[in-house]
Amino acid sequence: MKSGLFLFFLSFCFNVNAQNIDSTALNNLRDAVLELENSELMRSGSLSVSVKKVKDASNVFALNTERSLPSASTLKLVSTATALAVFGGDFKFQTFLEHDGVIRNDTLIGNLYIHGTGDPSLGSERFKGYPAANELINRWAAAVKKTGIHYIRGKIIPDASFFDSETIASTWIWGDMGNYYGAGVSGLNFNENLYKIKFKPGADFGDPTTFLGIEPAIPYLTFVNKVTTGEKGSGDKTIVYSSPLGNAVVLTGTVPVGPPVFTVKGSIPNPAEYVAFALKNSLVNAAIGIGESNVPQPGVPAASANPKTVLDKYESPPLLDLCQQTNFWSVNLYADALFKQAGKRLAGQSAFDDAAKAITAYWSGKGADLRGFYIKDGSGLSPSGSVTTNSLTDILIVANKDASFNDFYKSIAVLGMNGTVRNLGKGSKAAGNMHVKSGSIEGTRAYAGYVTSKSGSLLSFSIIAHKYMPGSNRMISDSLVKIMTLMAEL
Repeated sequence: MKSGLFLFFLSFCFNVNAQNIDSTALNNLRDAVLELENSELMRSGSLSVSVKKVKDASNVFALNTERSLPSASTLKLVSTATALAVFGGDFKFQTFLEHDGVIRNDTLIGNLYIHGTGDPSLGSERFKGYPAANELINRWAAAVKKTGIHYIRGKIIPDASFFDSETIASTWIWGDMGNYYGAGVSGLNFNENLYKIKFKPGADFGDPTTFLGIEPAIPYLTFVNKVTTGEKGSGDKTIVYSSPLGNAVVLTGTVPVGPPVFTVKGSIPNPAEYVAFALKNSLVNAAIGIGESNVPQPGVPAASANPKTVLDKYESPPLLDLCQQTNFWSVNLYADALFKQAGKRLAGQSAFDDAAKAITAYWSGKGADLRGFYIKDGSGLSPSGSVTTNSLTDILIVANKDASFNDFYKSIAVLGMNGTVRNLGKGSKAAGNMHVKSGSIEGTRAYAGYVTSKSGSLLSFSIIAHKYMPGSNRMISDSLVKIMTLMAEL
C-alpha cells in the first residue's frame, strides 16, 4: 500500500465510531477507493477523496484530503456559490446604450456608447425570452432610430471598463485560449464571445481542408488554415490559436472526413470591439450615417465632459439562471465573469489574482479550511491552480448555511438526469439523488457536490484523480462514478 494509508485507516476507524455510518456501506466505499488508488491507473498519480456531513462538518471518509491538486471545473461550484452569496439569486447584469451629446434636428453631435457591466450572457441563445445577438443589435439600432437620429457626428464606442483589461488568466495555455471554451472575459461580452468556423473536409484522410469562412463575419480577423482531414467519425480535433492582444488566428488539427461542411467554434479575441463593429453595420444598414467610422479600441473611453443619456437599458436573466447554466454545462466564460464580478464587489478589484485573493478570504472568513487552496481563475481552466478536496467540501458545507443555498443547490446538475452528468450513474441509488459538478482537464478528473445518505444526512463530497495513466480517461471516469454511487449507499 502507498504511504499514508495507515493514517487513512486511523481516520476511517474514527469515522465509523463517531458518525454511526453503516459499516458495510463504508467498507464498500473504502474498498473501491483503495482499489483505484493502488491500481496501475494511479501508479504515478494522486487520488484524493473527502466526504463530510454538512450538518456538523464531521469527516465521513477521507483519503489524501490535504494534497493540493488541480480542481478542473469543480471550481465552478466556488465561483457560483460566491456570486450567489454576495449578490443573491435575483441579481441581474445591466448593459446600457448611451450617448454623450446633443441631438439637433436629425443629428447626434457626440458619441454613442455600449456600456457593459460584465454580463456573460449578453446576446446568448441559451435563455428563452431574451434576445440573441442579432436581435439585440437590431434592438439597439431601433432605439437610436426612435430618437429621430439619422446621422451620428462622432464614434461608436464600446465601453468595457467595468472590468480590468486582463481578459484571460496569465496561467491559461495557448492551446486553450483561442477555442470557444477559452474565451476571455470582458466588461462587455457578446454572444458568449464565440464565432463559428466552417470547413469543407477533403475527400480522404490526410487531405487539406477548405476554409469556408466564419459566422458572424468579422473582417478584421485574419486566418491561416492548417487543418487537415481526419478519420470518419473522429469529430472536432481542431485547435484554434489566437491571442486576446491581436487579430491573427491560426487553425490546426483535424476535422472528420464525410460531412460536406464541418463547423467548430473559436473565441473572439476582442468581443467588445466586435459589438461596436456589429452595431455600426446595423446602423449603416438602417440608413443612419456615422461620421467617424473606425471603431475605437474598447477599455476606458476618453473622458467626456457631457453627461450620458441612456437610450436603452438591457437586463440579463437572473443570476440564479446564469449559475445553473454555469454548473449544468460547465461554461468557463460564465464562471470567470462571476469570479471577476465577485472580486470587484468584495475587494474593488476584478483582476484574476485580486479576485482569487478576495474569494479565498471570503470563504476563509466564514470558517472554511483553505490551506492548499491556490486558485488562479473561476473556471478551473488554469492547469496551475490547485485546491484540496478538504477545502472544497468545507466550502460546500459553509455554502449550505447561506441564505442563497437553495438557489445554489438547484444550480448543480443531478447525476443521471441532466447537465454534463446526465448519462452517469443511471440505475444506481445515486441517480436523481446526487447533485454533482464534473471537471476535466488534461490528466485530471474530478467531481464534487452533495448527496443525501440513506439515513437522510446531507453529505458534501469531492474527488480528484490527478496524473493517472495517459489514455485511461474512460476507465478513470467509470471508477470515480462507481465511488460516487457508493457514497449514496452510506
